[in-house]
Amino acid sequence: MRLQRILISTVGCVLALSAISACRSDGRTLRPANPSQNASVFTASTTTTLIDDSLQPSDSDESSEDLPTEDFELHTGAVITDGDIINARYTCSGEGIAPSLGWTAVPDETASLALVVTDLDANDFVHWVIANISPSTFGVPEGEVPVGAIEGTNGASTDAVPSVGWTPPCPPKGATHRFRFTLYALDQQIDLPTGSPSADIMTVIDNTSLLAAQLTGVYTTP
Repeated sequence: MRLQRILISTVGCVLALSAISACRSDGRTLRPANPSQNASVFTASTTTTLIDDSLQPSDSDESSEDLPTEDFELHTGAVITDGDIINARYTCSGEGIAPSLGWTAVPDETASLALVVTDLDANDFVHWVIANISPSTFGVPEGEVPVGAIEGTNGASTDAVPSVGWTPPCPPKGATHRFRFTLYALDQQIDLPTGSPSADIMTVIDNTSLLAAQLTGVYTTP
C-alpha cells in the first residue's frame, strides 16, 4: 500500500445527537486522516448559489479569491460551507436527488476521481460511492452521473433488493446526523462495474488515493 497525502478539512459541528440511525452499514470504512495533515476544503459565502450548469463559485464570491490555487478542493450543492445544514432538497424530506458537485486544482498525476458520502453518526452508513470520474471535468450536475463513471451499492442495499447510487440522508425523526462528502484523487481507474459492493470500490480507493478533500454537513429530520 503506497503512502497517501491526504488533505482533509473537518470543521464540523459538536452536536447533541438524539438518535443513531438503524440503517445497516456495509462494514467498510476508509483510513482516518493523520492528525498532522493540513486541511483543504472549499469555503464559500452562505449566499453563493451553485447551479447545475455552473458548478464553479460565482465571480462575485470574494472568499474564493483568497483560496490557494494549488489546493485540491470540493464544493457541493448539498453543503455550501463546511459544517452547514444540508439543503433539504437532497434529503428524504425533499426530492432526495443527488447533489451537484464541483472541484478545483486536481493534482496533475490524477487518473480518476472518486466520491464517498457517509453518515458519521450511523456507523459510516454509505449514501453514495461514485468512481472513475474524469479528472478533466470540473463538476457533476445534480441528479446526474458522469459518462464512464461507476456507482457502487449504498447502505440501503440488500441481497434481495440491491440499491445502487445516491440514497438521501434520512436520520430518525428529530435526530441530527453528520454527513461527510470526501472527494479522492486516484492514481488509476477502478476496474469494477457499476453495482459493485461499495466495500470493494472503497478498498481500491483506499489503496490508490493521492489526495482527498472533504466537506461535512448536518441534517435533522423534521
